[in-house]
Amino acid sequence: MAAMEPSPTRDLAHDQNSPKNIPFDLIFEILSRLPAKSIIRFLSVCKLWYSTIRSKDLADSFLIHSKTRPRLLFTFKHFDSRKRFIFSAPEHGTEENSSTARHDMTMSDLVYYIKSLPVNGLICCTRGSSIAVCNPTTRQILKLPDVTLNERDMYARLGYDPVQDQYKVLCVMMHDGFDSRTKDNIEQEHFVFTLGCQQQEWRKIEFIDVGDPYTDVKGGICISGGIYYVIGHKKIARFDVRSEKVELINAPQEDMLNEEDIKKVIVYHSSDDITTINAHCWTLVNHQGKLGGTDYKEFYLMRLWIHEEEDESWNIMTCDVPTEWGDLFRDKGLSSTGDIHTGEVMLVSDTLESSKPFTVYYYDMIRESFRSATVEGIADSEFRRGIHGFGKRNRDMLCFPGHIENIMFF
Repeated sequence: MAAMEPSPTRDLAHDQNSPKNIPFDLIFEILSRLPAKSIIRFLSVCKLWYSTIRSKDLADSFLIHSKTRPRLLFTFKHFDSRKRFIFSAPEHGTEENSSTARHDMTMSDLVYYIKSLPVNGLICCTRGSSIAVCNPTTRQILKLPDVTLNERDMYARLGYDPVQDQYKVLCVMMHDGFDSRTKDNIEQEHFVFTLGCQQQEWRKIEFIDVGDPYTDVKGGICISGGIYYVIGHKKIARFDVRSEKVELINAPQEDMLNEEDIKKVIVYHSSDDITTINAHCWTLVNHQGKLGGTDYKEFYLMRLWIHEEEDESWNIMTCDVPTEWGDLFRDKGLSSTGDIHTGEVMLVSDTLESSKPFTVYYYDMIRESFRSATVEGIADSEFRRGIHGFGKRNRDMLCFPGHIENIMFF
């Protein structure tokens, strides 16, 4: 009878290179650099790995690496099935002209609306009086307590304070501008909800308004611990996530345009109101860590406003758009939702066409150059028919830059 060979398992247990003998710090570092999908799959390895992967320490370490790999977030809804689908793809580098999207998550039961950019990979969603925070990476949805609307409109924005490492949701409730009640009777309230806090409830905060109550909120972006959003046509609000105070910032005025900028605007306008600056038409962007706003006139002139916080001033960059690109923007109905890691402004259509790659357009405001890139795999034929069965109809699409993966578990 032949002698039995030593057990590989037994040898492995005594091997100094066995995984059991790998320092925990090294395992931790390896996990923090793996793709999020692999990390989540490793939750079932053992209890130690489960607790490690769900720990705040690993989530923080992973987030540091994840910020070097920004992604584009795509989302669209299907009313018949009452579902919202979320995809993501790597942001295009300056030399890249294509990428492939990945299906990250399907939100069922309720069709939530998304009105602002992701914050560290987390998305604020609203529907009626319901507010939720979604993490597409972990496929979790944290539903917050409902708010009492009293026939008012509700706007919710997510923010992050890097000093105290806290996420908070700001909820603004007001009557719209078409309400029959007078401005004096408009009941405007601001509430704050802190994620991960023991007191899981909304807290009302004081808001000192220096003018008339505003009746509309547009956009939303979190920069350096502040949530910025446009109110009316001439004001921008900043909610400080840490102090929970709201301050108002004046939008730039017409007299800030120099003669060269005015001449550029005159070329494309025949009306008397050629230099009107309407912040309500802006897209708020994070321009190299500063608040910025982009707009375009008649699709042939793009402007980027940059806010200088030190002296509350505004700088402007104005660029001509080539005629062929201007025609394309108008025909496609393109709009901007921000800029990517290369500093280029991103423009996208709000329609996902059936069985066609999704095209993303980029504009470099400094070099005044345009380029386009495609994203494959967003709701392709197999996804549409074989899995979710919602056919070949075009879908309303939202696309946001600057999305990152986050393995923070609610």
